[in-house]
Amino acid sequence: MKRRKPTQHMSLREVATLHRRASRMKKPGEAPRSLEMLDEALEACPAYVPALLLAGRRLQTSESAGPAETRAGLRKARRYLQQAVLASDRSAASMVELGYFLHVAEGSTEASERYLRAGVEKALSVLEDGWSGLIDVLYAQGRLEEAAALGKQAQQLFPGSVRIATALTPVLADLMQPKEEPARPMKRRRTF
Repeated sequence: MKRRKPTQHMSLREVATLHRRASRMKKPGEAPRSLEMLDEALEACPAYVPALLLAGRRLQTSESAGPAETRAGLRKARRYLQQAVLASDRSAASMVELGYFLHVAEGSTEASERYLRAGVEKALSVLEDGWSGLIDVLYAQGRLEEAAALGKQAQQLFPGSVRIATALTPVLADLMQPKEEPARPMKRRRTF
C-alpha cells in the first residue's frame, strides 16, 4: 500500500483567503477552478462553514458533462450543506441554504420547510439579540434618540420581547428627564 504524502498545514487565514478568492470567481468558466480552491480549503479545514456553503451553492449551479456527474455533484453539494449545518451548530444561514437545496434540487418540500422554518427562527433570535445589544451601545454612547428609534422599530417586529423592552427602558427614562439648561452667567448690574 502506497503511503500518502502528508498534507502541509494550512492556517485558518490561508483557508479564508482561498475561500475569498473562490467567492470572487463568478463567471461560468471559473466554476471548476473555484471548486478546486474550495476543495483545497475544505481539505485543510473540513468545518470551515463559509467554504462549505459556497461549495454547496457552486456544485448546484456548475455545468456537468452528463447526468451521472450532475447527480454526483448534487450528492456532494448536499453533503457539504449538511456538514455546514452541523459545523455551524445549526446557524440560520446554513439551515436556510440546506432548505433551499432540498426544495430546488431534490423537490423535498417537507424537509425543506423544516430547515427553512428553523433557519428563520434562528435568524429572528439573532436579530432580536443584535437589536437589543445595539440599543444598549447607542444608549452608552448617549445617542438616545437613535436608540429610541431603533427600539421602536424592534418592538414592531418583536412586540413581546423582554430583551428589547429591557434595553429600551433606560433610554426612554432618560429621554423623559427634563434637560438641564446650561447655567447662564449672571449679568452684572451697572452701578452709577
